Amino acid sequence: MTRVSGKDWKMAKTATRRSQMPNALKQTYAERMAKTKQLNIARDMAKSMKQEKIDDKRRKREITEERKKIQEEKERIASLAAKMSANKLKRLKKKAGNLKGR
Repeated sequence: MTRVSGKDWKMAKTATRRSQMPNALKQTYAERMAKTKQLNIARDMAKSMKQEKIDDKRRKREITEERKKIQEEKERIASLAAKMSANKLKRLKKKAGNLKGR
């Protein structure tokens, strides 16, 4: 037996309706979880694609830097070789000059 208020002008109390959404728009827990799962899959794929792009960029940069180092080393060796050959030529000329004097 429920207690009844003696005040006829007051509204009868009912259970609180927690959601104001109509039943047609409400989704079941399984539907919401499926949607969340799809969203997570899409998010992970986008993240992996972005990471792939970053890795590819870094790899290209490393290759470029390596080529640059190799080129600089070649130039350094070439300049050293030119310098050495110039010094050798000087020595040979000097030696040739010394031989003429004898």
